[in-house]
Amino acid sequence: MKVLIAVCIAASVALCGVAGANENYKEKVFNADSKERFETVAADVRKEMEPGGRYQYVKPKERTQVDGALAEMGTLFAANPTVASMNQDTKIKLFNAQEVVNSILQQRDGERVICKKEAPLGSHIPITSCHTYSQEMEAKSGANKQMAEWGRGNCSATSSTSNNRGQQCMMHNNP
Repeated sequence: MKVLIAVCIAASVALCGVAGANENYKEKVFNADSKERFETVAADVRKEMEPGGRYQYVKPKERTQVDGALAEMGTLFAANPTVASMNQDTKIKLFNAQEVVNSILQQRDGERVICKKEAPLGSHIPITSCHTYSQEMEAKSGANKQMAEWGRGNCSATSSTSNNRGQQCMMHNNP
């Protein structure tokens, strides 16, 4: 009897875990099976690639690829108003163009969550930290900006305590 109760509890815990996982996993579904729906999705993608959008980190070369693939898909939908009306070769072309767009946008999605398991300095116990791609790019941009600022040699020594620093700046700036 105790074994039966333990099995039932284990099964219910496992099923609750699966239900919770499905509830937390929310995938956006873009259904572009007609010309009208495709035009709406394509306009949304182009808008999100602008500064401040979800895909703002798409590089210029990748943007050219995305625009080209969207134009190719638009041409395919101009000839066939729905996916159902396309022949097999056209469907394959549509699928390949769609994969180009999806692969680039998925990689540059600002809302994509990145988790790393690393041991912090002074510890051997790893911790998991998560952040979005957008946060990572902003941190990288901030670090580059700070390095550029430091590289300028901000040498404006005016007080007597920093006189030595001013002399060092003069030596570095005047070879």
